[in-house]
Amino acid sequence: MNLFSIFNLILFTFTSLFKLEDIKRIKPVVIWHGLGDNYNSSGIHRVSEIINEIYPNTFIYSIYLDEDPSTDEQNSYFGDANIQISQICAQLSNITELFHGFNIIGFSQGGVLSRGLIERCSGLVVENFVSFGSPHLGVLEVSICESNDWICRRRNQLLKRQIWNDNIQKHLIPAQYFRDHEKVEYAKYLKYSNLLADINNERKFKNKTYVENMKKLNKLILVNFLKDTTVIPKESSMFYDYDKEKDIVIPMIETEIYQKNYIGLKDLNEEGKIVFLNIDEAHMRISDQFIRELFINFF
Repeated sequence: MNLFSIFNLILFTFTSLFKLEDIKRIKPVVIWHGLGDNYNSSGIHRVSEIINEIYPNTFIYSIYLDEDPSTDEQNSYFGDANIQISQICAQLSNITELFHGFNIIGFSQGGVLSRGLIERCSGLVVENFVSFGSPHLGVLEVSICESNDWICRRRNQLLKRQIWNDNIQKHLIPAQYFRDHEKVEYAKYLKYSNLLADINNERKFKNKTYVENMKKLNKLILVNFLKDTTVIPKESSMFYDYDKEKDIVIPMIETEIYQKNYIGLKDLNEEGKIVFLNIDEAHMRISDQFIRELFINFF
């Protein structure tokens, strides 16, 4: 090999190394799917593909409660959310790629469960938390019915009458983030809610660990779907409350959970760590471009 060839080889090697170092790296990404979805769905795979198009070789982990996708989907409907959060805490705590921190994306219900995970699983180091259409201040309806679907409407009426039944609360996941701020119902919510009243720190005893763990976030990104008819009220995704009597939504900064800093939202907001984003679409209608821009702008 002549001197010129050796020089070219060295130049190529250094150029290649420079390009590798020049590629922006981000922390691993963990995804928690929503109600009626599973960890191995095409939608989850597509999100993973987009992230790796922007940041090649990013470690991505899709949370599952069962390796069988069908059973995993069933577990998004049925089970005890507290047990599920504990299981995922143990699951993620054993993944070496996550030891030095990661980002987490929660889709719809998965966002509520992800927040429970962040608050309770102190051993995890979460950098950014993105929540898509997640009912952080609960839902007033367990499912949406067409006006002429009397079977669905009747089922909902029966379910809402039994919503605080211990059997329902510990076995039906959506019931565990049902929340009605009307005085009588709110008292029942505080007493019987299996999940949301606790992770929102709304009960008399305030868990300081929840506040401290939330405050460690670098960014809390809350995505709201403007045409959402699945999460009622849709503004729950931004920690907005709802006044049934006046039929108005109450902005996050005017809510008790914010003003009394139950879970650290006030601290996060005052430090400029909360980002509100809107998608002018129905629930969970997310374009590839939105995912790209989200990761380019905030990661």
